[in-house]
Amino acid sequence: MTAHAVPQVGEQAGNAVSWPLRMAQRAFAALIDNATRDHAADIGTFRMARRTLSALSADDLASLSRWLTLQLVTGTARDAALAGQSMSRVDAMLAATIGAAIARTHEELLHGADAGAAAA
Repeated sequence: MTAHAVPQVGEQAGNAVSWPLRMAQRAFAALIDNATRDHAADIGTFRMARRTLSALSADDLASLSRWLTLQLVTGTARDAALAGQSMSRVDAMLAATIGAAIARTHEELLHGADAGAAAA
């Protein structure tokens, strides 16, 4: 039997990343880069982040929050603070969610997934 060259609709449903999520990741990566590299605040970067954020589904928003949390936890504390300030200018609720998740995620990375289950 011949496999399709292009996956059919639904074949990748379980593992595909949505386009709005990809675009949001790109926009927020640019926002983090600008914040952590002492670049001047670019209004276009903030607008793009807001636009892409408003296009996300609830599941994609949760994925973006987790992705952003991991980005900030793996960087320096100074960079995380600067990026958090920039994110709060885009969406205060998102910044608060990520701020609350940083300590938990840091512990998970240090001690494995068992630390998160023991703390809960």
